[in-house]
Amino acid sequence: MQEWIAYIKAFIALFVVIDPIGNIPVFLSVTATLDAEQRKKAFTISIIAAFIILFVFTVLGQFILDYVFQIEIADIRIAGGILLFLMAVQNLLTTNEAAQQPVTLRVSAAQLGCVPLACPLLAGPGAMVTSLTIWQNPNAGPPAAILAIVLVLGIFWLLMLFVQSSTRLLGPLVVTAVSKVMMIFLAAIGVNMTLQGIRFYFPGP
Repeated sequence: MQEWIAYIKAFIALFVVIDPIGNIPVFLSVTATLDAEQRKKAFTISIIAAFIILFVFTVLGQFILDYVFQIEIADIRIAGGILLFLMAVQNLLTTNEAAQQPVTLRVSAAQLGCVPLACPLLAGPGAMVTSLTIWQNPNAGPPAAILAIVLVLGIFWLLMLFVQSSTRLLGPLVVTAVSKVMMIFLAAIGVNMTLQGIRFYFPGP
């Protein structure tokens, strides 16, 4: 019974950090210029990439941070936050004429699926640290960490398939308006992520 409780806690912890439901509007906004097929491809790639990132970091995260790059998780927070902020600003400043250009000239579904959808939105610093903590927790361990990653990302993938079909009813005007609004929140997420990393080096009183 205690083992099942540890598995449930691991799943809840990772679910809250990744926040699949909260990421849905951001994902739709980032891929607003893609057609249905390319958007589905971007979602699928993001799930696969996020799983690979989380799995590798969960297994080798402490070694990678300490001996390969010799950096702190706070450094990843800062870099990821700046990346999200710059992408949001670029999207907000894009004109309607530029938005109507073929997507292949700007960014592909594979690129969007990897950055920023997979990392840092899904497999961000918070998710990395949480999965690593679950892996190292004696009450949970590697099986709980792997199962939590698979379940959370699997649920998110199913949610995105359902939501994608419903967005066709909204029309391009509504989707564009919502996309621009969500970019403001994406910029805010980037600022918050950067500030969390800075606080590691400059803790408040």
